[in-house]
Amino acid sequence: NGMLGGIIFFQDPMDTHPHTADIECLNRQALIHNIMILNNPTTALMTIPVLRTALKEGKAELIPSFFFTLQSPSVHKYKVRQENIVESMKHVLSSRDLMS
Repeated sequence: NGMLGGIIFFQDPMDTHPHTADIECLNRQALIHNIMILNNPTTALMTIPVLRTALKEGKAELIPSFFFTLQSPSVHKYKVRQENIVESMKHVLSSRDLMS
């Protein structure tokens, strides 16, 4: 719904997680919606000063996912492929109707 600007989520890489599917879903959603995700301490430490500057000085261009609803470019390509599949299936189904 456009209310999430970023995610800071650390996980222990040396241990298995019973909620691996949930973690993968979280990462997938961040990718789909082009949301900033900080998944390790180094990335977080490097990003926090940028967040602070962007928020204090109103520099939306530094952290666009906080100010704008974004979408990964791959989502558009996926939607086009799906539309093409639906259209081709409509053609196949209408051809079958003509044959019967």
